[in-house]
This record gives sequence, C-alpha cells and structure tokens, in this order.
Amino acid sequence: ITETMPSRRSFAEVGRVVCVNYGADNGKIGVIVDICDSVSCLIDGPNIKRGLINFRRLAFTDIKLPIMKRLRSSLLNKVWEEADIDGQFAKTTWGQKLKNQKRRAELTDFERFKVKTLKAKRNKIIKKKAKELKGKN
Repeated sequence: ITETMPSRRSFAEVGRVVCVNYGADNGKIGVIVDICDSVSCLIDGPNIKRGLINFRRLAFTDIKLPIMKRLRSSLLNKVWEEADIDGQFAKTTWGQKLKNQKRRAELTDFERFKVKTLKAKRNKIIKKKAKELKGKN
C-alpha cells in the first residue's frame, strides 16, 4: 500500500501560519482565522490587515497556532506574542531566506560592489584549490 501526500488544501486549517506570496502583503506572515470556501480564507496577523485572501496567494508553513475560529485581532495578537511566531518563523530556512533577500534589497551601491569583489576573491581561492586537488590525482 502506497501512501499519497495530502493535498495542499488539507493544510488549510484554522490556526495555520501562512506566508503571503503575492500582492501588497508579499512576504508577510499571518494566521488563517476562518475558512470561507474552497478557494479563500480569512487571515489576520500583527503585520497583516484582516481580510479575505485566495489560497493561491498563500504558502502554508508547518507552524500552527492553537486558536478558535474567528478569533478577534486583539486576542490573536496576544496568542501570537506568547507563541513567539515571528521567532519560530525566523528560525526556519524559509524565514532566513526572506531575511537575506530583504537585506540584499537594502544594500547600497558600494556594499554591492564589496560583495562582488569578495565573491571574486572567494571564487579565485576555490578555483586554485580545485586545480591543486585535480593535479594531485
């Protein structure tokens, strides 16, 4: 008997922490507060305005908050802080990737130049070491 992976829709449940991947709230994380129909849900969070959003604009995380359906924003924010959702998300590889993307986007012209020169130096060292190892064989 082979087990199949559950569909993405099965991850959509009240309390599931999601990341918005499209629109004005791109990159922000929130919580599913209520599931409206088969294609949309109500999300809320400290950094996101409460509202309906399509499942296609969401990416589900493995983090889940133990909340009741249609929880008020003030209570949700308290539960969010107690569970340290921002800290949990920042520890994931996904959170680290978003942080690095944001940092790179904020680099100045001179900082981008420094990164470019450091990468060139690193690649030169790697190439030299690879050539040495290849020569030994």
